[in-house]
Amino acid sequence: MDAGLGGRVLLSQDRGWFDPAKAGGGVPQLYTYLSERFLPILAASGVSPAEIELLTIQNPFEAFAR
Repeated sequence: MDAGLGGRVLLSQDRGWFDPAKAGGGVPQLYTYLSERFLPILAASGVSPAEIELLTIQNPFEAFAR
């Protein structure tokens, strides 16, 4: 964010329930890693709530609302 590029960053999660390395796809995993684990780490690292909102709400809206 310090470089002024926060308005160009999107967060994405490509971690789903299926693990091709395990038989039968493995144990189902929820799509909650980003919200339950990663965002709290960002917040604890000093990323402000406004910056998190920029990455998770405002930037995706701008990218996909065309």
